[in-house]
Amino acid sequence: MALAEAVWNAMAAKGLIRRQLLERVTRESSRWAVYRILSGKSADPRLSTILILCQALDISPTELIQMAGFVPHIDRRSTSLDVRLRQAFSNAQALPIGLRELAVMQIESNIEDLAQWQENRTAAGDAETVEAVPA
Repeated sequence: MALAEAVWNAMAAKGLIRRQLLERVTRESSRWAVYRILSGKSADPRLSTILILCQALDISPTELIQMAGFVPHIDRRSTSLDVRLRQAFSNAQALPIGLRELAVMQIESNIEDLAQWQENRTAAGDAETVEAVPA
């Protein structure tokens, strides 16, 4: 897949149209470079342009480069739950510092509670795979 196609696919996954993507690019010269990538006229863009583009798309450079086929994709488990988890962490990172600290404390507490819950199930001989979070 070419770079332009990878960018268009990433935009579609994020629900972005070209205008919205270009609005996220802050420098005028970078907007022009991104426009050239989108139109397929820039086969070998600068690294700085790729980084600006990835920031605007909120994806990692590795993801974009793999989507474009420049490097082989390393198969990692990526379920819809994994996508939701990454989005939740991204949302938490966007919070103000005080709320971010509270979010981390809440997540840590929930993980401890779930680990204890799983340990109790195992001790009781109910070691089935957990498919749903306990109520």
